[in-house]
Amino acid sequence: MKRLLGVILLGVGIFLLPLASHGQEFKLKLADPYPIGHVMHQVSKDLIASIQKYTQNRVKIEYYPAQQLGKAKDMLYLCSQGIADIAYVHITYFAGQLPLNSLVLLPFYTTAIEGTEIYTRLLAENPHLQEEFEKYGTRALSVFTTNQYDIGTVKKLVKMPEDAVGLKLKTAGGMYDHIAKRYGIIPVNIAAAETYESIQRGIVDGCVFSYPSMKGYRLNELLKFVTSGLRLGGYPQAYVVNEKTWQKLPADIQKGLSKAMQKNEIFSPGDSWNRAQMQQIENFEKQGIAIHHITPAERKAWEGALKGIEEVWLQEVEKKKLPGKEVLADFLRISKEVAK
Repeated sequence: MKRLLGVILLGVGIFLLPLASHGQEFKLKLADPYPIGHVMHQVSKDLIASIQKYTQNRVKIEYYPAQQLGKAKDMLYLCSQGIADIAYVHITYFAGQLPLNSLVLLPFYTTAIEGTEIYTRLLAENPHLQEEFEKYGTRALSVFTTNQYDIGTVKKLVKMPEDAVGLKLKTAGGMYDHIAKRYGIIPVNIAAAETYESIQRGIVDGCVFSYPSMKGYRLNELLKFVTSGLRLGGYPQAYVVNEKTWQKLPADIQKGLSKAMQKNEIFSPGDSWNRAQMQQIENFEKQGIAIHHITPAERKAWEGALKGIEEVWLQEVEKKKLPGKEVLADFLRISKEVAK
């Protein structure tokens, strides 16, 4: 009789468990490295609004922008250790830890909309990308990219590849340096926050960067010439969640967070970045900065110098005995389907 009663009570408990979490609120900490006023600061605010909507306000976000919880280079570890429940991660800052994900920076698309669709599909279709995050106790819930990078300079207008030869430009390192060197650019690795002073002091001639970041770091106050439409590397990014935090959340909250972090009427990072890019091109032109829009004929010359650049990436990941060929094949296939 006691055994039967125990089984009945267990069954009732299991039945009531989902109801017990109904209406329960959850507090999560979200961290990103961007300064207030940067396009990504607004994207994070949009994400918070999206989370509130799709979890019926049951998830309360404590937001820590501008590296308040830690430096940009530490975001993956902050999330891994649970210091942040959700963190924005620069993929290229962790190229050693996330080498397969870093593939998405390669110059096979132009806009943030294209890059975001490519990365989102690649994450969904190839399990090896998510596995890299899992090794660090996290999972990627939203991935996206910037537009591919352009060249901003102080003294020289760049139209053709030969115009870039010998320029000392701030780059993001790694594959960005390999891309830059194909054009005879001398890459200089400095932190984004140090770029303004480096240009001001003549340490570099300019930068390889996106328009929103040029604006975000006030580089438009110094730059005189900027290209538009080049493919000098995109910038893959992700919002990741601590896996232990994720597993503690009830299924309906997990579902809500997943929906909130996918493209919707509130949260659309690729679209937001693309709009910011177009807005800054217009603002820069009004400011008096000379914008050179790459023509189709010029693009052929620029693309010619990058032929086979993907093999550089592949050689690096194959040294680590990773499934680079498989991931690259998927990336190239999706890129051909998406990018114009």
